[in-house]
Amino acid sequence: MKQFLYKRAFLKVFDSYTESEKELIISADREIRRYYMKQSAPYGLRIKKLFERGDEKTFEARVSDKMRLLYVESGGLVVFAFLGNHEQVRRYIKGFK
Repeated sequence: MKQFLYKRAFLKVFDSYTESEKELIISADREIRRYYMKQSAPYGLRIKKLFERGDEKTFEARVSDKMRLLYVESGGLVVFAFLGNHEQVRRYIKGFK
C-alpha cells in the first residue's frame, strides 16, 4: 500500500490558489490516489512520466490548461512535490534533477 506525502512547497503554493483552482487540484489528487489504490487509470487527467532515476519516477499531471502538479513515486511512497504552470514546473525540475 502506498503512502502519500506533501512537500512544504506544494502546500504553500496550494494555499495561494483560488477556491475553484483548489477544487481542481483536490480532484486531481483524488484521481492520482485512486490510480495507486485501485490500479485504474484516471479518466481525463493527463499524466506524463518526466524522468526516472533509479527506483524514483517523476510525473507531471495536467490539472488544467494552466496548472500542473508534479509528484514523485519511489517504492511505497508518492510525494506531491510542486504545483505551478508549465514554465514554473520546468524551472523547478531543473533544480530538482
